[in-house]
Amino acid sequence: MGVAIGRFLEKPYLSICLLFLITSVSISSYVYSVLKPKDNSISEYYLSENADYFVGDIPADDTGRIDFQKMHKVYWLSTSGWINDEEFKRITDSEYIWLRSKAFSELQNEELHFLLEHAGLNIEIYNEFGDSIFKYGEFSDPKYLPNIFQSKFSWVKIPKGKSEYYYLRLFHKKSILFSITIIENLIGKQTALYREIALKNLTTIFFHSFFMMIGIICALVYFIEFKKQYNILLDFSAFSLCFGLLGLTSNEFIRYLFTNTQTLYVLTIISSNFVFIPMLSGVRRLFGSGSLRILDFLIYIDVVICSITTILVFSLPFTDVSHSFLISTRSFFILFNVFNILGPIFITYEAWKKGNKEAFGHFIGFSITLFLVILEIFLAIKYNDTSPSGIVFWGVLFGVISQGFALERTLFADRQKALLYKEDLLKAEKTLKESQLKTLQTKMNPHYLFNSLNTIHALHKIKPELIGDAIMSLANNYRFISDRTDRDWIPFEEEWNFLEDYLHLQKLRFYDTIQIDFKKSGDFSSVVLPPLLLQPIIENSFKHGFRGSSEVQFQLFIHAKMIKDSVFSFVVYDNGTGIPDDLISDKQKLMSRSLGNIKERLRNLYSEFQFEITKNYPEGTRTEIEIILTSKVQITS
Repeated sequence: MGVAIGRFLEKPYLSICLLFLITSVSISSYVYSVLKPKDNSISEYYLSENADYFVGDIPADDTGRIDFQKMHKVYWLSTSGWINDEEFKRITDSEYIWLRSKAFSELQNEELHFLLEHAGLNIEIYNEFGDSIFKYGEFSDPKYLPNIFQSKFSWVKIPKGKSEYYYLRLFHKKSILFSITIIENLIGKQTALYREIALKNLTTIFFHSFFMMIGIICALVYFIEFKKQYNILLDFSAFSLCFGLLGLTSNEFIRYLFTNTQTLYVLTIISSNFVFIPMLSGVRRLFGSGSLRILDFLIYIDVVICSITTILVFSLPFTDVSHSFLISTRSFFILFNVFNILGPIFITYEAWKKGNKEAFGHFIGFSITLFLVILEIFLAIKYNDTSPSGIVFWGVLFGVISQGFALERTLFADRQKALLYKEDLLKAEKTLKESQLKTLQTKMNPHYLFNSLNTIHALHKIKPELIGDAIMSLANNYRFISDRTDRDWIPFEEEWNFLEDYLHLQKLRFYDTIQIDFKKSGDFSSVVLPPLLLQPIIENSFKHGFRGSSEVQFQLFIHAKMIKDSVFSFVVYDNGTGIPDDLISDKQKLMSRSLGNIKERLRNLYSEFQFEITKNYPEGTRTEIEIILTSKVQITS
């Protein structure tokens, strides 16, 4: 039962169910918001859209009232459709603008409101009888006007009296852009209207928050795995963040709730201007720059133009030059956004023709994007809405989705390559380990045999009764070398018995001139080690420490112990000649000696270990190994 539960938890079933639940609820919520029964207390109403306008101020009569009946005879221009640059500049160059809009005719007994967003102007609304039904700000001094970055929200109550038109008097700073609109173009009871606006924006807010989180997570992954240089991941992160920010900061309900609308406006401008750059960079990494290096030039042009545009927009409240330039270049920026989509279409088509199958999906995605951008431009011209976010919004959506799928496929492919590379690397490491061990055996066999035979020959003259023990120890050692060293791991006790036989021969060789303290402490019953890991450390004392030493009595201390349950410690120190100071300071040179192979073997076999060679005081060399046995590296064959 427990095994079955463990296997179930190892599978991603719970996460899949959770994602399915969230997706189902999100889709159901959106479908319900579209198909739900209409709230009869809420109606659509357009105030400034498709209204008529009059440039200049309308004088009041001697009583201070304005006779709007006479204004029916005045020629009013229509805001419907595309307003050319000269007329648009004439509108913004006049401090006073009047709008005439059809009055809301479906009046009921309830108090009806609409939520008005306005920026960069003061406003007063009249009915056609000259009665003021709403007023914001004063009309005397332009110094106290809010700037275009400061969106204001006002609840406007609809009067119950019959009126064919509403007249809007707009006062703004000369040569400065301004905006005015009804949120969601809805009118109704204030509580119901607030709820409806929130519901209409809930899905959009969730959607763009999702992309922001994707961008943040991708950025974190990139910086955590910085050494792997997932540059396309960073492109996608910047792209998703820009898209998420664009949707959130330009959202009417978010602006209504957020007190610092200037910050939102700044973020909207930056994200809308620069959103195409990481998208183009990602396409370039996937499919190259294309013939004539089209994407390279397009990215550089984007950086320059978007930087200039951002500076100009931010300088709008302070200079007339920015205002005039932005008006006169509206058409250019619309076409420029189209070229930002045409570039990837050309590159992906070219890559697809050259045999890149993944490019076809991108070609289709960007073609759909182009269609949506053109559709958005058409709607913008028809309704005279040329804000950058309106043009960019639909266009970047398919770019995010297509680049996201491409990123997933690219990272998956890279991960598969990395796994194959890791397997090859582990095989190579195992081969290297085996090669090093064979080399160690090859070096040990003749050297060790030569010294052992010399020892036996010397015993023949001084203590012939010890020859039998020496031959038995030598036989045990060579049996161990031939039978055990072809294994990856052996029990600690077998390695320890080998060391015991090896030291017995060394004692016979050095006779009464050496004292060996050879001991172990702890439970080693479950400990396994690679063969011949410890012997070279002891041999190092005989080979380098005692050779040429002036000591009459050599001392060698060898201690193996278990610290807790999974930490193996092995310490060897002697009173030999010690290590020269130049070797102690030069670790690379020190490890190039025989013990360097031991550290390399440890690095291939364990992820957590310590290996130190230091001077032993007052004299000699000290070598310490500490291994976390649970950090054993799994090497597949």
